[in-house]
Amino acid sequence: MRSALRWQSVALANIDKPVPIYPPKAPPGLKVHLGAGEINLQGWINVDARSFDHIHESTDSLQLNSFSEGAISAIYMCHVLEHTSFEVSRNLLVALHRKLSTEGCIIISVPDFDSLGSIYTASGNDLESVTYALMGGQGYEHNFHRSVYNRSSLSKLLVECGYVDPTAWEPESEFGCDVGDWSSVSVKTSGKQLVPLSLNLKAWKTANGHRAG
Repeated sequence: MRSALRWQSVALANIDKPVPIYPPKAPPGLKVHLGAGEINLQGWINVDARSFDHIHESTDSLQLNSFSEGAISAIYMCHVLEHTSFEVSRNLLVALHRKLSTEGCIIISVPDFDSLGSIYTASGNDLESVTYALMGGQGYEHNFHRSVYNRSSLSKLLVECGYVDPTAWEPESEFGCDVGDWSSVSVKTSGKQLVPLSLNLKAWKTANGHRAG
């Protein structure tokens, strides 16, 4: 399958009838899946701009204005942050920091620019191998990318926005399963090398929250 078709097939896998996913592990308290898209994550409040049946709140805003400050124990964003500009991303992370409880955390997955470089090189400089991951699927209004990150840049941004100790995470250890989104996708290059697509970072509102976690 050509790389361009792979991106589209993964993105549209559950769009008609999203299958409920019951992760065996989750933080206690109020949990928000921000930019849920096609992923029907049970035990979380699914928020998205599109009105799928499993979406609890449909809104164009990512700032969770309907939630009180300090009310949320965990915010999960998978391939959402890159859809906003650098300035908007910074403002969003600051706003979400206020929504978290003292022991709360933010769990983020974005396309890893370092991985995209590896995929591009290992695919013989084939631009199609990274086009959609870099620029977005562009199949609807919100599916355009406006910022890029690697571990260094995203860690620095999180700390500047008030978060503590950005740490790598894996779906199996964080949720107890593969939740079926981009966080666990690896790309097979033309050289048959499997390269993880995503940068997965988790950070806490406070140091006490990190120790409690």
